[in-house]
Amino acid sequence: MERQAAAAAAAAAAADSRGEQEVPASGEGGSKGEGAAEAAAGIEQDAAAAAAAAGRPAELSDADKERLAAAEALKKEGNELYAQGDCQAALEKYAAALEAAPEAAAAQRSVYHCNRAAALLKLEQWAEAVQECSAALELDPAYTKALLRRSSAYDQLDDLEHALLDAQKVLELEPGNRVAGKAAKRLLPVVEERREKLKEEMFGKLKELGNMVLGKFGLSVDNFQAEKDPATGSYSIKFQQ
Repeated sequence: MERQAAAAAAAAAAADSRGEQEVPASGEGGSKGEGAAEAAAGIEQDAAAAAAAAGRPAELSDADKERLAAAEALKKEGNELYAQGDCQAALEKYAAALEAAPEAAAAQRSVYHCNRAAALLKLEQWAEAVQECSAALELDPAYTKALLRRSSAYDQLDDLEHALLDAQKVLELEPGNRVAGKAAKRLLPVVEERREKLKEEMFGKLKELGNMVLGKFGLSVDNFQAEKDPATGSYSIKFQQ
C-alpha cells in the first residue's frame, strides 16, 4: 500500500543534519560485515555526535556521564535487535536506555524516543509511534527524522492534515529532503480536496439552519447573495426578492 511504503521510507530516511550514521535499507546495498548495529536502517547510531550537531553539547557530572554511557550501551543493544528484526525487544532496550539516561542528556534522549518510533512503525503501532516522535520533538523541535516518522504515522492513522504539516516542517528545515518532498506532493492535493469537501458540508449545514430560521418569515437563504470583493477578499451580503 502507498501509505505503508511511505512508512517504510520514513523509517529508513537518509541521514539528516544531526550527524547520525545511516546505512542503506534492505535491498539498497551495504555489507553484511558492517555489523548488526550498522545494519539497522534508520536507527540513530551516534547520540554524542547528535548532541554536538544540535549545538547543545551536554554538560554532565561524572555520575551522569556514567549513566549516559550505560544508556548508550543499551541503545546499541537495541539497534542490534532492531537489525535482527526483533523490534519488540528493541523497544524494551530503548526504554531501558531512557530510564538510564540523565534528564540533562536531552539530545541523546530524543534519539532514544525516535528509535522507539522506528521500531513502532515496523510493528505498525501508529498511535504509539506518534507519541514517541512527539516526545523526541519536545526535546529537539528541529529533529527532522522524528518529524518524518511522525508524518508517516499520522498518514497511517489517516490524519493527513498533521501528516502534511510535519512533512512541510521538514522542508522548511531541509528544503532538499526528498522523502518529505515526495510526501508533501502526495498529501497536499488530498488534504485540499478534503478541506473543500468539509467547507461544502459546513455551508450546507449552515444553509439548512438559515432556512429553518428564515422560513418563519417567509424567506430563505436564497434571498441573500454573498458577493466577494476581489481586491480585499471580503464578502458583502445583498438582499434580493
